[in-house]
Amino acid sequence: MKKRTIERCFSKQMKWKEGAQLLGMHPKAFSRLKKNYLKYGEMVLVGRKPGPKPWSPPANKTPEDIEEIVERLAIAHPHFGPQPLADKLYDNYQITKDQSTIWRILKRRKVRYTQEYKRWKDNPKLYCLDLPGEELQLDACYPYGRARKVASFDAIDDCSRHVYGKCYDRETAENAILFVDELIQRSPFAIQRIRVDNRYGKTFVKHCNSLGIEIIQNEPYSPEQNGKIERFHKTLKREFFYRHCSYTDSLESLNYKYSQWLAYYNYHRRHSGFGMNRLTPAQKITQTLLKATANTIIMSSPQKVTGTLQEYIFCYFMSWWYNKIIRKLALKKQIY
Repeated sequence: MKKRTIERCFSKQMKWKEGAQLLGMHPKAFSRLKKNYLKYGEMVLVGRKPGPKPWSPPANKTPEDIEEIVERLAIAHPHFGPQPLADKLYDNYQITKDQSTIWRILKRRKVRYTQEYKRWKDNPKLYCLDLPGEELQLDACYPYGRARKVASFDAIDDCSRHVYGKCYDRETAENAILFVDELIQRSPFAIQRIRVDNRYGKTFVKHCNSLGIEIIQNEPYSPEQNGKIERFHKTLKREFFYRHCSYTDSLESLNYKYSQWLAYYNYHRRHSGFGMNRLTPAQKITQTLLKATANTIIMSSPQKVTGTLQEYIFCYFMSWWYNKIIRKLALKKQIY
């Protein structure tokens, strides 16, 4: 079509401005195309492939053998994104590559990201609380749909992303109360507030208030207020339920596997969320406690401590940690 349009313009059957409009080009660009056509011939009408040219030097292009390793890892772990693939590449082969490089390799080799699309969304308001236990987000999901009576209750800490979860047969207020009682016993920190949807009723709120836990209820139709637990449910389904569990597994089997996977999630899986800096939840808890003053943490807001059991465990842990730091400082003074 370009050749026919240019030839009609040369034979004065069409004006140059009309030819530019027909091809959807700027008049100056169409004029340059005409000059190049007269100089180089029809080869200028084809257009060149974008990207680096064959005669250009490779510069810092990733070697082919490393690209093949990245491709094999992406095929073996289809649920991993660029950053987890970069971590896997370093853990298995001691090769350091940025997540953007991994993304370009997968796109160039047409393993992923081959469909062009646009997404229009507002910039999210990211935040992260300062101390573990200040606020937990609690929600339940049906990993296999409501036809299979399995409801996974999960609670994630806003600061450290530490998660505790358990599967029940139904999503009821009674099961939510049982889950909160186990959550208090298993959490490595004192819980002050829990954010939930408006679905568990006044009995659940009264029970939590009797334990010293403040309940924050989201506004209706506002899942973004519970964003961290909603995003965790996506990871939970992809990386646990759909990979390590079967539709016919019993509740006992699911809870056993879930406890094993949570140990990996809380102590070995690095996070790239806002404020995590590629730390595991256990590392983030330790780092946060080291930054805070021990006396300030123990004495701050005693009215919001969740109960005698949590207060005893938390204070015992903090006193042990404080004494350990004092001993280390004393040993350093003796050495020096």
